[in-house]
Amino acid sequence: MVTGLSYRERSLYASLAAELLVYGPYFFLHQQNSVNKVAGMIVAIIVLQVILQSVIAAFTRSRITDERDRLIELRGYRAGYLTLASLMVVGLGMLWLHATVGHLRLDNRIIGLHFLSVFFSMLVVADITKTATQIVAYRKAL
Repeated sequence: MVTGLSYRERSLYASLAAELLVYGPYFFLHQQNSVNKVAGMIVAIIVLQVILQSVIAAFTRSRITDERDRLIELRGYRAGYLTLASLMVVGLGMLWLHATVGHLRLDNRIIGLHFLSVFFSMLVVADITKTATQIVAYRKAL
């Protein structure tokens, strides 16, 4: 592991790497999204996170958190929440626009899968924003 990084920083870097590794292909190589693909990614991220966080915890002596860690965590969650809320408003606005213009197809299976894909993507972007904000806050050292 990289020396000079706290337990929380190492944990955040590992989390960001796992998210990019699992979700990257979803965003850039998605030929056909499905419920099974989304479920598989969720299982993959859980397994990968458990393995990475266990390794980091095993090799880190000091896992003590202080007030600075809590403030950075709160900043990250605030950034993630604002990102998710903004994306939801934009997504609902785009849905309204497509419905108004008449470009919305009414095949329930396609619409359901599209909504799953779009809203899952919003959650992923918000989580990556949260993690990246926390990493930047640690690097700035408040």
